[in-house]
Amino acid sequence: MSNTDNNVQSGKRRYTEVDIARGIGILFVVLGHAIKQTEVSAGWIRVLTYFIYSFHMPLFFCLSGFVSAKILTMNRQQRLHYIGDRAWRLLIPYFVIGLIYIPVKLKFSAAAVKPFTVSDIPKLFIGQNPDVSLWFLYVLFIIELACALVINTWNFRSIWYGSFFLSVAVYWANLDIRVLKYLFFFLAGIWVRLKFEDCRRDGIEDPMGGQALLAFLALVTYLAGLIFLYRTTITVTFMLTSVCGTYLVFWFSSAMVYNIDGEPRQPGGIGRTFLTLGLFSMDIYILHEPIMTALKLVLWNRLGLNYILCTVILFIAALCLPIPLSKWIVRKIKPLRILLFGERR
Repeated sequence: MSNTDNNVQSGKRRYTEVDIARGIGILFVVLGHAIKQTEVSAGWIRVLTYFIYSFHMPLFFCLSGFVSAKILTMNRQQRLHYIGDRAWRLLIPYFVIGLIYIPVKLKFSAAAVKPFTVSDIPKLFIGQNPDVSLWFLYVLFIIELACALVINTWNFRSIWYGSFFLSVAVYWANLDIRVLKYLFFFLAGIWVRLKFEDCRRDGIEDPMGGQALLAFLALVTYLAGLIFLYRTTITVTFMLTSVCGTYLVFWFSSAMVYNIDGEPRQPGGIGRTFLTLGLFSMDIYILHEPIMTALKLVLWNRLGLNYILCTVILFIAALCLPIPLSKWIVRKIKPLRILLFGERR
């Protein structure tokens, strides 16, 4: 979700469609967290929640893999440097924000959907952060660490295929082993990046071009899987919806960047909005939860605002406020930039 990761290029070219896909993903992340801020339960809430969580985190792991394809060709020294850089980028914000959140969570535990106690503090070191949304940073670092230590051009495909079966098994058994659940999607992102690079070398501007029929079939399959998942709650179906949903986001993002003939164009209004969200996706991801928690305590717990109105306000504020807050304050103060975003430069 990081801005620095968004700057991955092919030569001097930027994959704008990846930035847009990241923007789509972060929008669903914030919307999902806004919906879950209260314990209100209704049929339409359940449908919307299933839709969001049916693909949005696998999408982010795939995007993270896309910008990490360089792992395959790194030498030993480069791999060690990569691990250190990712530790700064992912673990510093994870632990700093987690430690800041502990006293806040303890004080307002009674008002939380999931109460937090002193006995929960050590769980910070095994990926269970008081700021529950930050589990992604921890799991992503473990996956990137494992890949940096093991993956290369010779064994990539065999490990990727093996990770598919591990992911299916974890989903089938409904086990909350996130590293095994999402490793496949991270490696899939590397594979997609390699395919994009092959297309560019062959002079193909739009790697997703000419796939309208495949996108339609993916959409039908996704909707069928989502309906089946909603009615049966058979968790392995998440594997199907995740693959189809991730593909559709890539296709939709490319459609905003290229004409039908494959020539690049400037994204329209919606595309520019998603592009801006994508460029600030790390900022939004880090800052949205504190904003949302503070507003929820006032609007929901104190004022008793209507659920729908409260959720809409939380969603809009948590999606939009982090951008100026980061741009004009956090990123201009080096210690804050390091502690909250893990950026040393």
